[in-house]
Amino acid sequence: MSTLEATSTILRFGGRPEGLECIAPIDLGPNRNENPSAQLILELPGTKSAGPALRLFRLSPGIARLWFSLPSYTPPGLYSGQAKIGASNFPVAVSVDAHEKLVLSPPHLNLIAGASAKMTTQLTLANAGNVVCDIRKAHAFGLFDEEGAERAVGAALRQTTARGRDKLDHLMDSFAAEHAGVVKVVVEEGGGPIAPGEIHELRLRLTFPDNMKAGRTYTGTWVLFNLSHQIRVTDENREESKEKEKEAK
Repeated sequence: MSTLEATSTILRFGGRPEGLECIAPIDLGPNRNENPSAQLILELPGTKSAGPALRLFRLSPGIARLWFSLPSYTPPGLYSGQAKIGASNFPVAVSVDAHEKLVLSPPHLNLIAGASAKMTTQLTLANAGNVVCDIRKAHAFGLFDEEGAERAVGAALRQTTARGRDKLDHLMDSFAAEHAGVVKVVVEEGGGPIAPGEIHELRLRLTFPDNMKAGRTYTGTWVLFNLSHQIRVTDENREESKEKEKEAK
């Protein structure tokens, strides 16, 4: 298809706002080092935009990949427009996917707490996606000893009486012993629906499990929509416990 020919080929784009693409039967001309000019005009909510930059990539003679991006907060849905590539005009249909994109600051937490402790902490939550996310009040995540995997594998390897399935059972039991339990999280402030472009100041109340052992450091992951927020918890008496371990040796 020549870029000088009029066409009724519909360019159908789809994906997240940050990257929408389309593969279409378009001839970009004989010069592989130079693409024809490209302009995109979209009918976005509340405005008719002059359009984002439209990038062209040659896949093979007569086939091209087209790509552009929109602001991350562009609502999901179907949009229409026009693309001008060279001297040809193409009708455009765009399907924007829903995209959850929450961002927390700080990106991870380092806390000092002991077994059964309660504490409050504050985080800043921003919605950089294009859909509303409802932050419920109650959450929970597990804690695992930071050195637990190495300790569990070592204990299993040192076990000389167990064989086959018994050795595997012993390994699983060792791993289970390194799990401290579940941290309960209550969102005291800042919860509820957070719309695209909004920022909430979260106040969290954390209750730690009673199986945490003195002198240990634990890690856990709080999953919140797209987020996997890493939390590291060190026992408040860790240094004292280390000294006692040295003296015992």
